[in-house]
Amino acid sequence: MAPILSMQNVTKRFPGVLANDRISFSLDQGEVLAFLGENGAGKSTLMNILYGLYSPDEGEVAVRGQPVQIHDPNDAIRLGIGMVHQHFQLVPVFTVAENIVMGTEPTRFPFSWKTMGLAGGVSAAVFLVGRLIVGGYALLAPKTAQAAEAAVPITGLGLVWEALLAGLIAGAVVAGLYGLVNLLGFLTRWKFRIYFPVVAAAGAIMLSALALYFKAQNRIPLFIFLAILFAAASYPALKVISTALDRRTASRRIQALSDQYGLSVEPDALVGTLPVGIQQRVEILKTLYRQAEILILDEPTAVLTPQETDELFEIMRSLEAEGKSIIFISHKLKEVMTIADRIIVLRNARVVGETKPAETSEEQLAEMMVGREVALVVDKGPASPGEVVLEVSGLTAIDRRQQPALRGVDLFVRAGEVLGVAGVQGNGQTELVEVLTGLHLATGGSIRIMGHDVTNAPPRQVTELGVAHIPEDRQRDGLVMSFPIYDNLRLVTYYQEPFADGPTVRFDDVYGYADRVVREFDVRTPSIALPAQNLSGGNQQKVIVGRELSRPIKLLIAAQPTRGLDVGSIEYIHRRLIQKRDEGCAVLLVSAELDEIMALSDRIAVMYGGRIVGTMDADQVTREELGLLMAGAQLEQEKQEVTVG
Repeated sequence: MAPILSMQNVTKRFPGVLANDRISFSLDQGEVLAFLGENGAGKSTLMNILYGLYSPDEGEVAVRGQPVQIHDPNDAIRLGIGMVHQHFQLVPVFTVAENIVMGTEPTRFPFSWKTMGLAGGVSAAVFLVGRLIVGGYALLAPKTAQAAEAAVPITGLGLVWEALLAGLIAGAVVAGLYGLVNLLGFLTRWKFRIYFPVVAAAGAIMLSALALYFKAQNRIPLFIFLAILFAAASYPALKVISTALDRRTASRRIQALSDQYGLSVEPDALVGTLPVGIQQRVEILKTLYRQAEILILDEPTAVLTPQETDELFEIMRSLEAEGKSIIFISHKLKEVMTIADRIIVLRNARVVGETKPAETSEEQLAEMMVGREVALVVDKGPASPGEVVLEVSGLTAIDRRQQPALRGVDLFVRAGEVLGVAGVQGNGQTELVEVLTGLHLATGGSIRIMGHDVTNAPPRQVTELGVAHIPEDRQRDGLVMSFPIYDNLRLVTYYQEPFADGPTVRFDDVYGYADRVVREFDVRTPSIALPAQNLSGGNQQKVIVGRELSRPIKLLIAAQPTRGLDVGSIEYIHRRLIQKRDEGCAVLLVSAELDEIMALSDRIAVMYGGRIVGTMDADQVTREELGLLMAGAQLEQEKQEVTVG
């Protein structure tokens, strides 16, 4: 049986970069095929070719054994290919249903045949009652000639029968006009080049026939002109009227898909109010709504909590059981080993290996990815804590929905230690980091850094105290996407030496610094002048990490520092974080990766419901106990906790 999808010798070049080099692979129906590779190895480029966002320079794509040309995403969708991007393509102010059906909206004429009958009936009743009232009033009080004339039936049928006839004619006229509009609205489903001649010809024939009947042959040219004008003008107006979004049908279809695949969503909920995990379900439903048989999931777990990742894997298994084929792109070895049927490894734009989970190990996959042996376990010695660098007392804040986000947070971080903050996403970690770095206002409590009160201080003041910040949302808070790499690398110190001398920019120093950081942190780019938006997500993260760790700092606040990075880069970043700790820097680490928290932290604080519900030494707590705290439970015995002073 032929594979449902195959790519043969696909090559893609960008200026100065060979992104894909003669890549070949196949995908079987009902299979989960995982792609592993370093940042910049070519995984996303290959998938963008498959989805029609890029065109290959060489090679062939076949779907169900037939060679195809995919020029744009519409071609991919018609072939049954759907893609869930690493950064969601959703409109926050739209509902779930509106996001899912966008571009393929089910439409309906805004007025039904039932409405037509109602309109005709009301018109008939109005004319009937009106004629009876006018005639009856005239009969009762015929004081004037006009009243006497109104009381006389026009048709000679009697007042009641004439009223009935008036109502019948009025109802028929209204219903007829309504039916004509409905018919013309239906005809607008045709293209204009079909609609226009048909309606113009029909109108010209009908009006010409009426002109002949009433012996007004001299007006036939005028009637033909009016028919042509009506056909031209009615098309856009009726096209708009007849394409109203059928919300009921859309919600019904989405609910059916949701039930079929276990993707629980509320069709009428605003996307902007949904957790990240639910937004991802919306993205998957978008592809299924378009009848995709091949799903591309690009780094789908990068922004998910462990619980949401487990839920995603259950969804993937149900899709696989339904016969869907899935391409799964990830940097996380454990996830690939858990969910994949086959694994393909890319390095330097080429396929360097193909295997199955049962035939390999995480260590072997890591070595294939980076071309060397990788230490998957963080090598760190015991901490030597010094003076308190960051002290937070009774900190409170509200989120953007004006709901309490922080409810009296107390914590401290000392020089030479890593305090890890664990917790399910949405329990106040984001607001905590933003308040500490001056990006969000606190409503109560205090923040002291190196003894200085910086509660609600602006970000520059916080930065100038020697604070580095690796933000959770790299594109919103970490980079100016249209700026080149060299400008992004000096965003927080652009006005200081050696980058500036008063109003003058020292470009030689800027370029030299950028070249050094790009090499040191292995940012895959053909030029430091490349805009940040042209980098892969992992390389964007490396730019931020390189910027923050390449200057003298006293406190590092790192939120999801390895999100989207490959295993080799994660190893390097972990080593640099521990190096900063050993140099005497205080490190506050916020991560959704529990393994990362346990591997790097000297102490661990767990957040739940906007509070710190427990703080303990990392070597005295188990993964299971942390999981209980993250779920809101209390440990039976308090772990040893270090206190200030």
